[in-house]
Amino acid sequence: MSLRLAPYINHLDKSFKESNTRNYILSMQVNLHGLTFSIFNPDKNKFIGLQAYHFSDVDNYLQLPSLFGQILNQQPWFAYPFKDVNVLIQNKFATLIPQALFDPNHKNLYLGFNHPFQENSRIVYDHLKNIGAYMVYYAPNPLVEKIKDFWANARIMHFSTAMIESLSANFKNKFDANTLFLNIQDNSFDLVQFNQKTLQFYNQFLFNTKEDFIYFLLLSIEQLSLNPEKVNLIMMGKIDKTSPNYDMIFRYIKNFRFIDINKNFQYSYLLDQINKHHHYVHFNSMLCE
Repeated sequence: MSLRLAPYINHLDKSFKESNTRNYILSMQVNLHGLTFSIFNPDKNKFIGLQAYHFSDVDNYLQLPSLFGQILNQQPWFAYPFKDVNVLIQNKFATLIPQALFDPNHKNLYLGFNHPFQENSRIVYDHLKNIGAYMVYYAPNPLVEKIKDFWANARIMHFSTAMIESLSANFKNKFDANTLFLNIQDNSFDLVQFNQKTLQFYNQFLFNTKEDFIYFLLLSIEQLSLNPEKVNLIMMGKIDKTSPNYDMIFRYIKNFRFIDINKNFQYSYLLDQINKHHHYVHFNSMLCE
């Protein structure tokens, strides 16, 4: 691991003022591969900053607090008080439970059915109000404690919660059964389907190769009784026209596109330098109630 972390994305608008953080909203997305955070100025309804870091040789959440410390050493304002702080934990240890079946006293049973026990973690849950469900997941204690140490007002949720809720809010009354939302991560992808306002399908798939990726995608399309010739695939996350996974989609799926940005927000001109669909969930996490 590098002794000094350097962001591979580093855009701060000239309007950003360290002395004004109490009036900004900080949103963050963190996993074992890296950390991304944005700064939103609600007075201007505008994203004025985005930074992203890649973590190399990190395989345990116990290592993350020291990495937060490295970022803090370089820019002390990182841990200043903010108006609101939203943190998305991105891991595979999550289970979606319909509201009608959810009992908080059984949260450990829900996770135990689908995932192995995770040491030094707490079991927490998010309420997905738009779809009437709960996301139950493991939140690593070292990460949660460091976040709360920096920002006592931080609201922590699972990445999948933000993804499903933001899609439900932004595409309200625009869903049809042939539309699938695809979010690609480092070695996994999420697939979401709505029918009108109802969530029909959500799952996460792990993959190692582009062949694995397209196999699981096509298998899911088949099991959902959809036709690859007619399905509308809307893509976000770590995919662009140079990606091997993009080539596989181009070969087997007829209708596909990158997700559009949320035009209800404004974005600093500096963010024109990035592919905003890479950070769609991140930019829309504030929509989660």
